[in-house]
Amino acid sequence: VVMIASHHDGPWASAVEDSSGMALVLAQAHYWSKRPVEERPHKMVFLMQGGHMSGGAGLLAYIDAHRDELDDVVLEVHLEHAALETEVVDGEVVATDVPVPRWFFTSRIPVLEKTVFDALSAEELGRSMVVAPDAFGEQPPTDGAMYHREGVPVVNFLTAPFYLFDSMDTLDKVDRAHLVPLTRATIRIVNSTAGETAAGLRSQVEQSTEDVAAG
Repeated sequence: VVMIASHHDGPWASAVEDSSGMALVLAQAHYWSKRPVEERPHKMVFLMQGGHMSGGAGLLAYIDAHRDELDDVVLEVHLEHAALETEVVDGEVVATDVPVPRWFFTSRIPVLEKTVFDALSAEELGRSMVVAPDAFGEQPPTDGAMYHREGVPVVNFLTAPFYLFDSMDTLDKVDRAHLVPLTRATIRIVNSTAGETAAGLRSQVEQSTEDVAAG
């Protein structure tokens, strides 16, 4: 199984948080629905979780209800926040054409890290970083965090513009110019899992430097 997910709720108009993530997931569902089954690398699951602003309630509930299925998940891709930088013009906050720096929290699996790097390069997605899922703590700061905690290989896309939790999160702040490249990059990443098994990919996880030092 390959899971592609986001959350569907936000506090305001929430064009970036997280309508943009929903658009990216729906684009994946549209693309893979047009591919014959034999051209899909694995069974595809598309998921929109709720309760993001309530401590990730939807994520936690899904994990609890489907924990016995997680051993079959080759990769969980979470897509959140295609966002633009802003500037102040005449006292108003307006969007620029510059994307907010992108984080791709990727499990410490060398072949997966290289796949993500190559996909971002191929689609010319500058201002992007491949980041370990535990770079900022025990789990990535995304709505897909618990998949990593459950041992599922992840690629979690996230940006963090300052206006996410404000009423200024409107459609003009969505990084529309890169929705298609982000979609193509995700397709490349998903396709790279063809022939991989969940157990096989998980066996390639490398320890963090902290784990090595502790060991």
